[in-house]
Amino acid sequence: RQSNHTQTNRSKYPPATMSEEYTTNAHDLAEAAKLQAQLEQDSNANNNNPPSSSAQHQYRIPSVSIDSGAYKYVLITALPPNNSHNKPEVFVHSKRGAQYHRNVAEPLIPILKQSGYTDIRIKGGGRILRCDDDNAIKIFGYSYGFGQADHALAKDVVERSGKFVGYTVSWSNDGY
Repeated sequence: RQSNHTQTNRSKYPPATMSEEYTTNAHDLAEAAKLQAQLEQDSNANNNNPPSSSAQHQYRIPSVSIDSGAYKYVLITALPPNNSHNKPEVFVHSKRGAQYHRNVAEPLIPILKQSGYTDIRIKGGGRILRCDDDNAIKIFGYSYGFGQADHALAKDVVERSGKFVGYTVSWSNDGY
């Protein structure tokens, strides 16, 4: 698939929205690895003991949640309950104030588990810039803890969600 590379116009946006004070450190890398290991363990346990049919969707979990501004995001896949096609759903979530990419994933994972989702995987991360003034969303960068997300897939999920009709959605593998 051909990339839709764009340059993020950093000078147009205030530095407070484009840069963050937090730098990935050894502790965050260890916590990200611990979260990935726990998800792997959960997945292996679910393969041996499939969830009961009583696992119900408590409510519809949005595939896309993007806060306005420039924030870290994660790309997560999970098998929905009663999934006869064994096809995962894909989630693109960003979160204002998340110091690290794991801080974006941590609140979503228990919601997915409680709703009966299995085989939950964090497929990577990056940054999303949502500029409502320009009706633009730019997906770029990577996560030290989870690796680089498939930004083309993230773009497709955002566009298919119907939440940002009229927005131009672009992606690039450039930047942090």
